[in-house]
Amino acid sequence: MATFRAVILKGKVHIKQDGTTNVKIRVTHNRKPDYISTDLYVNPNKFKKGYLTGDTYVNSRITDYLKMYSDRYIALKGQAEKLTVQELKKILANKDQSGEIDFLAFAAQYMQELEAKGKSGSYRGSRGLITHLKGFASKINFSDINTQFLNHFEEYLRKEGVNDIHTYFARLRLIFNRGRDFYNDEDRGIIRIPNYPFKKVKIKKTVHSANEHSLTVAQARRLLSYQPKNEREQLGKDVFAIMICLMGINAIDLFYLKEPSKNRVDYTRSKTGRKYSIKIEPELQGLIDRISGSGGQLFNFAERYQNFAVFHKAVNTGLKSICKAIRDQELTELKKTEFPENITSNWARHTWATIARNECGINKDDVALCLGHVDTDNRVTDMYIKYDYSIIDGANRKVLGKLF
Repeated sequence: MATFRAVILKGKVHIKQDGTTNVKIRVTHNRKPDYISTDLYVNPNKFKKGYLTGDTYVNSRITDYLKMYSDRYIALKGQAEKLTVQELKKILANKDQSGEIDFLAFAAQYMQELEAKGKSGSYRGSRGLITHLKGFASKINFSDINTQFLNHFEEYLRKEGVNDIHTYFARLRLIFNRGRDFYNDEDRGIIRIPNYPFKKVKIKKTVHSANEHSLTVAQARRLLSYQPKNEREQLGKDVFAIMICLMGINAIDLFYLKEPSKNRVDYTRSKTGRKYSIKIEPELQGLIDRISGSGGQLFNFAERYQNFAVFHKAVNTGLKSICKAIRDQELTELKKTEFPENITSNWARHTWATIARNECGINKDDVALCLGHVDTDNRVTDMYIKYDYSIIDGANRKVLGKLF
């Protein structure tokens, strides 16, 4: 069992210019000592046996320190015995680590790591979660996150009008797991975050049908033939067309896309790590010729926009403007319209896949191959297959033939 005692360290090096020295709490654990500084400074000549002669205030503060660290030690229970004295000192000296670990503080640190690594999508997703968590509770420790907390947080999100709650909970679980990995040491039996409520709480995933996020052939042709009225609309139309030509490439991968080699665009999807190789069809080549980039970039988006977030927002703003213009025109001419009120760049991927399957008769396995989906049942088999890219090229050519 650890013991605690107020001490001062001997030697001139520990004496300040005013002749005082710092009172420290000596922690002795497994027969080894370490020291925790306090905010108390005393005359070393008057400090005897752990207290300051004739000073009731300082002595009461010393007593408070001893009790505080003793209480924190007791709260650790049997885990303390497995710690080194240096580890024990760190936990006792940090109020946020003395049995109550601040989840929001850890989440903020996690977000800084995402930002430093350039993972803007994950950063934005985490930022949205943390904003709602702070609205739900100003102070959240890991120990607070239990079944009741999750149920109440779900109710809060529904009242706030959040539709895809499953995504928020998946992000919350991810950060919670990172915290457990950081603070727990299963090999040594040190479990500072023992609770794990996510096994008991299941949030139904919101599933959007392809019809909700894809354009028909006629609608896609209408968008691709639209004459933009400003720079944002031109950007929205161009990016949507490029994404169709590249079989639904994600916007972030498009933003950083490098120059092609041997008439093929090769890249690794940032979301999954899956490698792609797509033939440059004439429709795509026309877009490359018009908005080509420099410095090894295929397109000039990185030159025109400060970062991906700014670019992505501009694309979706342009697409929204196009949707309004098309709807207004159809309502004027036809008195009705079925064109969506708003689409985003993500619709290109759904549109390509839906047209490939329903209009071009491409089987689901080949559509999945083109999209880079991973079939968990065939993951091992995939390791032994060298894919024939003519299948992908042929599927893409059929889709583009329908649209352009």
